[in-house]
Amino acid sequence: MRDSLGCTLKHPLAVAPTPTPPSLSLLGPLPPDGAECHSSTMTQEPLAGWRQIQLVFGDAATVLRVIVALYDSAGRPGMVSDLVAVAGGQRQDSVGARMEPDGGIQGTHWLVEGDRHSPRPLTEAEQEGLRVLAQALWDRCAATGAA
Repeated sequence: MRDSLGCTLKHPLAVAPTPTPPSLSLLGPLPPDGAECHSSTMTQEPLAGWRQIQLVFGDAATVLRVIVALYDSAGRPGMVSDLVAVAGGQRQDSVGARMEPDGGIQGTHWLVEGDRHSPRPLTEAEQEGLRVLAQALWDRCAATGAA
């Protein structure tokens, strides 16, 4: 089917793809439910006493999001990462960083598409997104007793 300019039109019964919920987007908000916090305390030096918290959600076939953070014994984040994988892992978008005690962040954004890996430094917006995500993860998992 073509319009008056000769452009091909979509089939009138075609269904638009379902939009991805914000909670399944890189640096998006945590989902309100449907994901369980997993936490463990490190026992080996030099990270003895630090807690690792992980939140995994999505259906893994079409989209999977994995958030991992390490917190010191006072609950301050030392590392945080966020990964979104789609198409069975054929496309992965991730950000990860070391969080310094002075508030600085050293990290990388990675985009993996098949065999192509494209790293770059984090933007200021991504750095702030990781700060927000680390706090949201701690708040959520502490509220459920996992932190």
